[in-house]
Amino acid sequence: MAKCLKLFPWMVSLSAISLALSVWLTFRLYEDIRYNARLEANTPHNERNAEALFADAFLLARQGSIQQSLELYAEALSNGTDHIRKSSYFNSGNLYLSKANQLLEEQGVEAYDQVSPLLALAKESYREALRLEPTWQEAKYNYELALRLSPLFEVKQSNREPDEPDESESVDGWASIPGFPRGMP
Repeated sequence: MAKCLKLFPWMVSLSAISLALSVWLTFRLYEDIRYNARLEANTPHNERNAEALFADAFLLARQGSIQQSLELYAEALSNGTDHIRKSSYFNSGNLYLSKANQLLEEQGVEAYDQVSPLLALAKESYREALRLEPTWQEAKYNYELALRLSPLFEVKQSNREPDEPDESESVDGWASIPGFPRGMP
């Protein structure tokens, strides 16, 4: 009987901890059920945690509110985990790239002044996503698509005078525009 009395405080504290854990898990389950119900009903969460911001941004992008979606992705970047951050960068890049592609299809080459900044933002978003996960194939593929629409131009720094010709530059008759020419294999 004396042994049972010695263990009684431990059993009470263990029971209290188990009860508190059960209440907390029940509350989390309720929150998750509410979260999933909002996702299925396509209603925004209007919460400030990174997962809810990401879900709201994805929902707004599907509904066509691109600017609001990009704002929510940017907010999710600031306080999200690495997974949320890389996905936010990737989805932002996709939004920029699809908007640029849409403008090019609708207006053609005349829209290049509008498309150029969008492509630069898309490339930067894909680069950031690839910095977080360098082996992500979808990000690599979309980054290459953005590069094909608007190639990177590397600026060489040199210590020569502007009037002096550069000996390393050789003219061999081939075009010096980077990228793959259309119509050729």
